[in-house]
Amino acid sequence: MSNISGGCVAKRSLESKPITAAVLGDPVPFPVGGQAPSLRANVKWMSAGTAFYAICQWGMLSILAKAGSAAIVGQFALGLAISAPVFMFTNLQLRAVQTTDARSDFDFADYFTLRVLASVVAVLTIGIVASFLNYGVVTRLVISLLGVAKAIESLGDAVAGLLQKVERIHQVAISLILRGALSLAAFGIAFLSLRSLIAAVCALFLSWSAVFLGYDVWRGRAVLREGEHFFRFRPENLKRLVAISVPLGVIMTLFSLNANIPRYLLAKYLGDSKLGIFASIAYMLQGLYVLVNAIGESASARLARMFAMGDADGFRKLIEKLLGMGGAIFVLGPVLARFFGRTFLTILYRPEYADSVSVLAVMLMGGGVTAIGYFLGFGINAARRFRLQVPVIAFSTLTTTALTGVLVPRLGIMGAALALFVGALVHAAGNAIALRSALRPV
Repeated sequence: MSNISGGCVAKRSLESKPITAAVLGDPVPFPVGGQAPSLRANVKWMSAGTAFYAICQWGMLSILAKAGSAAIVGQFALGLAISAPVFMFTNLQLRAVQTTDARSDFDFADYFTLRVLASVVAVLTIGIVASFLNYGVVTRLVISLLGVAKAIESLGDAVAGLLQKVERIHQVAISLILRGALSLAAFGIAFLSLRSLIAAVCALFLSWSAVFLGYDVWRGRAVLREGEHFFRFRPENLKRLVAISVPLGVIMTLFSLNANIPRYLLAKYLGDSKLGIFASIAYMLQGLYVLVNAIGESASARLARMFAMGDADGFRKLIEKLLGMGGAIFVLGPVLARFFGRTFLTILYRPEYADSVSVLAVMLMGGGVTAIGYFLGFGINAARRFRLQVPVIAFSTLTTTALTGVLVPRLGIMGAALALFVGALVHAAGNAIALRSALRPV
């Protein structure tokens, strides 16, 4: 990889043509006084926070599986599967745009204002979609309530982007730990005492709101400079920000559809119970994806500064380290499933879930490939060549959809797992090509 400058890779080395502020604009240095925390410290904090949060989210699903039924798990999973793509689009991946905004082209108020407006649109959209779905009243209400809860989660994510940009990763992690612990306690108490999924989702909303208002807003205000605000309506800035971030919104929507289309077709062909089993197994990988995302996010601000300053060697080495982690997951995942999968599925859920241990092995292999694709995507985002990922994830989603339609009626939940695995291969290969293109000289 050669010298990076202005969104492309120059042919000459840094020694032969140094990059200066006059060439690059004026990249913003580490914005909080003093030296940046080590990447290892950032990764440890974010990994701990996201791992704990993922365990708590899985805990909610486990409570439903243990104290409820596979059908109730299916209702909850369907609600998440319908609300997630809507928020993936309306969030516009603003956190990635904000974190890689090394020159601070936009104020935090621009990011947060757009996130508020987009979240309102998302909640209304989910409510309208739920009202037209051919499901029972309880399922439709769960979908709508999950939309409201995810709006609060979205606002907290906007503040996390601010903290991440200045590498206060430990505060992002603390927020995740608080949100996970409180939501698991509230969700579990509500469901176990009332046996109502609606009451549990309401408790989820209240717990996320408490953390957002009691911690996220407080930490965000401490980071903002004098005169900066959370909310400021500046139409021209918002239009520019939307134009930049829409490709990422499309990408993340397709990501979500890629993961959730098998759920839609399982519900159609096999019913809520089979969907509940598949979703429970898939949710075991959610912790892995959250961890992968945490590592990538911890590195993304640094990758963006390396790219802006022309540190080609540092950029390449960091990307290679990330890809090594993805490869390790691919190799170790099926081994762990082989020796411990049946025991884990029996303990975490119920004995009937253990019959699907081979599905878990395939999904763990797919998880490793997915991690590689994610890490390559973080490199593309750091180069701020967001549009390159659109055709990649679109083709991956089409692949997953086509294979799911063919394989699920024949192989059941194993067919869905195989479709996701092949889709992940397509995505990783496409992102590798896209990253090379992002760093190619113009």
